[in-house]
Amino acid sequence: MYKLHLYTKTTLTAFLATLAFTLGISSYAYAGWFDKISSLWGQTVETTQNVYAENWSILPGNIRLCVAKELKGWINSNVIPRFATKAPRISIIVEAHGSGTLVDAMNAGNTMRCDILITGSDVAAMRWNGYNIRNRTSVAYSPTVWVGDKEKLDAARAYLKKAAGDRLTCNDLVEVSKKRRYSRIKAGGRGRLMVEMTTSNSGQSMYTSCVYSIADALDPQEVESKLNKEPAVEDKVRAFFKGITFRQNSTTTLTIKPRGQFMHPNGISYKHLAIATYESFLPQLDKEFTKQGKVMEVIYPRISILNNFPAVRITTTGKNGKATEAFIKYMMSEEAQRGLLRFGFRPANPKVNYSGEHIAKYFNNNIEVGDAPASQQMLRDMWGIVSDEPKAKAVRF
Repeated sequence: MYKLHLYTKTTLTAFLATLAFTLGISSYAYAGWFDKISSLWGQTVETTQNVYAENWSILPGNIRLCVAKELKGWINSNVIPRFATKAPRISIIVEAHGSGTLVDAMNAGNTMRCDILITGSDVAAMRWNGYNIRNRTSVAYSPTVWVGDKEKLDAARAYLKKAAGDRLTCNDLVEVSKKRRYSRIKAGGRGRLMVEMTTSNSGQSMYTSCVYSIADALDPQEVESKLNKEPAVEDKVRAFFKGITFRQNSTTTLTIKPRGQFMHPNGISYKHLAIATYESFLPQLDKEFTKQGKVMEVIYPRISILNNFPAVRITTTGKNGKATEAFIKYMMSEEAQRGLLRFGFRPANPKVNYSGEHIAKYFNNNIEVGDAPASQQMLRDMWGIVSDEPKAKAVRF
């Protein structure tokens, strides 16, 4: 019998703001989504009426900011330069890495000497032995999605005898990938059919989303119940994980760097049927697909986990403690949060209205959102389903 150590039942809070106001969409259109969002917003970080009321101009400090690579552009080009005009005596050094690398460094004794840690999601941060979900501030949002060439994905549907436009599940993608070469599902097709996700946050988040989708569950409690009642659920989870490629440790590398091979010299998605990546990459990927005369297709898992990029103040006392507090307050200001849109992220401050922004077309609000595991043990047990697969050891606790 499966037991996922559910001795605590903590609802994940502080995710997204109610989008009915910001997007101006009727609540009748996406009732389930809005119900979920209203509960997830819950207790988002306190934002003051005037975030600059404190006298930051005389506040000294030296901050080492350890941040998930995906937020590097926003941090370096938007947040730090503007924060410097408010707090010129605070210096900031940025360490940008994959979430897995950041968490491994924290578990090794904070070898990067981080004063603030920002990983990709609670799912990634939960692997850090010192993580306390109550002490984090969610600074941005971006669901994990499957992305691929629509022509290939349509061929996959035909191979599976699905109708055009039908959703491809996590197991559907893996089943097609077993054919290995595109020519084996479509005459004249060139390239391969790899399905890949990273060992870093986006892959861990997609794994959780796929487990929830396979089990038709919104939280670990429901997963546990389904595993005990329906043995086929375990078999499907194992089959999914066995079939995916799981070795790259950076979402940025997998998605947009040549060595990640999604950007293959023979064309985008030449080697892949689909990759798991952040929604924030969609504008950039859409341009690349269009440039190559292809059409990008995006698949959201039936039940998704939202990446909330939680910020944790490691240094909370002394002058640097005051500096880290000020920096996080500034990150949550409307001024800083609006800058997230340029990089494809959904702002975590509900006061930022982006309904008229071009980027809003890439934000799918009609998705079912599940609660991330609320303790390290819950997450550990979720990975325990596939622990007999050697590649699962890439997720270290």
